[in-house]
Amino acid sequence: MNKKRIPKQLTSHFADKDCEISYQWICIDNEPKPTLVILHALTGNSTVSGKDGWWNEIVGENKTINCNKYNILSIDTLGNGYATNTHLHIHSIENITVNDVAKINLWLLDELQLTTVHSLIGGSLGGAIAWEMWKEKPVFFQQLISIGAHPLENHWIKGITFLQKNLLQKNESGYEQARMWSMLFYRNALGVDSKFNQSSQSIENWLTYHGASLKARFSEKSYEIMNHLLGAIGKGSYREQFLNAAQKSTTQIVVISISSDWLFHPQHQIEWIEAIKQVHKNITHHSLESVHGHDAFLIEFEKLGRIIENYL
Repeated sequence: MNKKRIPKQLTSHFADKDCEISYQWICIDNEPKPTLVILHALTGNSTVSGKDGWWNEIVGENKTINCNKYNILSIDTLGNGYATNTHLHIHSIENITVNDVAKINLWLLDELQLTTVHSLIGGSLGGAIAWEMWKEKPVFFQQLISIGAHPLENHWIKGITFLQKNLLQKNESGYEQARMWSMLFYRNALGVDSKFNQSSQSIENWLTYHGASLKARFSEKSYEIMNHLLGAIGKGSYREQFLNAAQKSTTQIVVISISSDWLFHPQHQIEWIEAIKQVHKNITHHSLESVHGHDAFLIEFEKLGRIIENYL
């Protein structure tokens, strides 16, 4: 695990002490290889490979995202509490934007003396951050792969995160309740029915387990920050800014929507692709067909791998 102290000018509007960003190099060696950057989802972290890796089936030696072919950099989202205490120093959560996180990530890439990145890959919240990074530096990334995400304000997501925020502030069990609520939007009715029709476990026990297990591994303050960022997607950024970036960009953009996604609806992503295509032709869409909803990119590893491997 690596850490760097972030310049105060990037954090002073929301933090009262020095903040750090944490990141990991996966399977890095001294061979000259292209760099690939991975950005995680809401409650994820920079451990993408190995025994505890949330994408271990996809990232590693001779896997879809192959560390024999790429130097892989995985970055923790600011405030996720995985390897730093930055979340404890954030006093004005409402002031943080997804663009702030993107600019801090870009600062890190500069600190690491990267002059270009072959592939920038992000899923869910990580995908929205990736879009913001690309908007800020539209010729820096050779490839952008967005999974179950888009960068524009979405009232559906704002509503879901608003309800979670209210639950978090409600009482001592509000954290678990917020997580249980959100799990239903990360999945899909067909997938949930299929899962429990074939299981002795009940939906009630499953939800209770996820509420308790997240509380055990993820601080409530960090969850509050991540939930805010999810609801703040698009805040301070405008469609025209992305379209202006697209006009300048040579990046190959790959958008992977999820057919049963209730969080980032595939239709919203398709409409966004059509808007980008007006000024940037090098954009491709794939649909990950699954009954598992938004979380399919954390479940359907084989299907997702078959899509991604065409570009790496």
